Amino acid sequence: MSSEKQYLSLFREQRSLLDAPAPAVLNARRDEAARLLEENGLPTRKTERYKYTDVEAALAPDYGLNLRRLRPSADPYEAYRCNVPGLSTDLHYVVNDTPCPARRSESPDGERAHVLSFTEAAREFPAVLEKFYHSAAAATYDAVTALNTLLVQDGLLVYVPAGVKVKNPIQIVNMSDAPRPMMSNRRVLVVLEAGSEAAVLFCDHAEGTGDALSTQVVEVYAATGARLDLYTLEETHDRFTRFNNLYVDQEESSTVSLNNIVLYNGLSRNLVDIRLLGPHAEVSACGAAVADRKKRIDNNILVDHAAPFGTSRMLYKYVLDDSATGAFAGRVLVREGAEKTASEQTNANLCASPDAHAYAQPMLEIYADDVKCNHGATVGKLDEQALLYM
Repeated sequence: MSSEKQYLSLFREQRSLLDAPAPAVLNARRDEAARLLEENGLPTRKTERYKYTDVEAALAPDYGLNLRRLRPSADPYEAYRCNVPGLSTDLHYVVNDTPCPARRSESPDGERAHVLSFTEAAREFPAVLEKFYHSAAAATYDAVTALNTLLVQDGLLVYVPAGVKVKNPIQIVNMSDAPRPMMSNRRVLVVLEAGSEAAVLFCDHAEGTGDALSTQVVEVYAATGARLDLYTLEETHDRFTRFNNLYVDQEESSTVSLNNIVLYNGLSRNLVDIRLLGPHAEVSACGAAVADRKKRIDNNILVDHAAPFGTSRMLYKYVLDDSATGAFAGRVLVREGAEKTASEQTNANLCASPDAHAYAQPMLEIYADDVKCNHGATVGKLDEQALLYM
C-alpha cells in the first residue's frame, strides 16, 4: 500500500478519534484535504519542488499517532531544557504534537502576545482562527500540507493585536519524545495585526535515537506595517525526519525576517511560500546548515511579488561533510504590475568531502518592467591555501 493510501485509510477508520478533541475549524478542512491527497497523491522525484527528496520513502515507515491526545506525564518545563544564553523568552512547549499549558508571561498586557492552543483559541478568538487557519496554506496544493491538515488535532495560535510591540521573544520548543516510532503533526498560526511587532523562535529537539517523523505547517499573516522576526533552530538526531512548511502572507509596508538554522538532523525539508500582497512589503529569508555523515537538508523557497515596490532577499549557506546532501531551490516570481521590485538571491555551498553533494537551483521569473533582480549560487571545496594559514 502506498503511503498516501495508508494515511487515507487511517483517516477514514479513525475519523471519530481525530475529530473528537479538535476544534470545528480543523475538522471542517479534513474532507477537502483527503480529496486533494487522493487525487494528487504524494510527489515523486519528477515533481519539480520535490526533486531532491523521496517523500514516499520518508513517509513509508509505520509510525504511531497520539490519536487519544494523551498528555506527557512529566512537566515539560521541568523535564526539558532549551536555554539560549542571555535571552529571556516567553516560553511554550509542544511535546510531540500536544501543546502544553503555558506559564503566564510576566510582561505587561500591552507588551504581550496571546499564545494559546487552537482548542483555547476556538473559545477566546474564534474569529481569528476561522479567518486565518488554512488560508495561506490553501493557496497552492502541497501533499505534506494536505497530510498535516488531514491528521492534525490541535495547534498553537500566536496572536498579536494591532499596535502591540512584544518585548520578549516568543519561544516555542517542539520536543519529540516517544518510546516507539511516532508521527507528530504540528500546526502553528501567527497573526500580527496592523502596526504590531514580535519575534518568534522555534526550537526543534528530539529525545532518544528511535525513528520519528514530524510534519509542521506554519501560517503567518503580517498586516499593514507589522514586523515579524521568525527563527527556526533544529537540533534533533540521525533518525529524525522533519517536514516543515511555512506560508507567509504580507500586506502593505510589512517586514518579515525568516532565519532557519539546521545544526543536527536526519532528513530535514523546509518549504517556504511567501506572498508580498501589498506595496512596500519586505522579506528576508536566510538559512544555514551544517551536515555530515548521510544527513540530508532540502530548502525550497518561493517569493511571490504580487504588488509594486516590494523587496526580497534570500541567503542560504551550507557546509557539507562525509556523504551529506544539501539542496537549495529558490524561485522569485515577479508578477505583472509589480513594478519597482528589488530582489537578491544567493546560495553558497562548501563541500568538505569529495562524497558530499550540493544541489543549487536559483530561479527568476519576471513579468514586470523596471525591476532590479539578481541571483547566484556557488559550490566549492575547502581552499587548501586558506586552510594552511588558518
